[in-house]
Amino acid sequence: MTKPKRKLAAIVFTDIVGFTELSAKNEPAALELLNKQRKTLKPIVDEHGGDWLKEIGDGLLLTFNTNIAAVLCSIAIQEAAKSIPELDLRIGIHQGEVVFQGDDVVGDDVNIASRIEPYSASGGIAISGRVNASLERDPEFETTFIGKPALKGVSQEIKVYCITSHGLLRAGMIPTDAKLEQERTSFFKKYVFPITGGLLVLLGGIFWFLLPLLSIG
Repeated sequence: MTKPKRKLAAIVFTDIVGFTELSAKNEPAALELLNKQRKTLKPIVDEHGGDWLKEIGDGLLLTFNTNIAAVLCSIAIQEAAKSIPELDLRIGIHQGEVVFQGDDVVGDDVNIASRIEPYSASGGIAISGRVNASLERDPEFETTFIGKPALKGVSQEIKVYCITSHGLLRAGMIPTDAKLEQERTSFFKKYVFPITGGLLVLLGGIFWFLLPLLSIG
């Protein structure tokens, strides 16, 4: 049995917004869109030194040696996609270990990259905290913190940002699981924490009121 190969890389996932609906309405047009995507984007990936690892339905799995290369390529991809009708892409980027097992690519960090992609706006780019750390000292890039969603199947804490420079849009809507996580946190901050604090103050006051009486007894 061949031993799996491991590689540290910047992992990029892309997805075509509305592709399922397009396939249901016009399958030939959907297949033609995939051909246009491959023909247009593969040279861009090659130009930036990336590896075109896998096509997953309408999505792409790409890897790069550095975070900067992955980000610059993703920006170029979004710019090129503007010239192709219905090629509305969401892109997610994360840095981590990629495991090559036979003809497949697996690993926790690959899973995380795929979970980050839905947080991108159509025509935008969502990135993890690891990728953001590579950009925050470079004035060429601007990013905005989105949140710390509870990603299904991911135990580690992941911070998600979006790139807002280079004409990219900030995510206007976040997935349901992240929204629920934020609402749950907001609920505790708004209601539970103040109530708990109030009860502690009240109990403290009662204790100090009764303390002299207990001493007399």
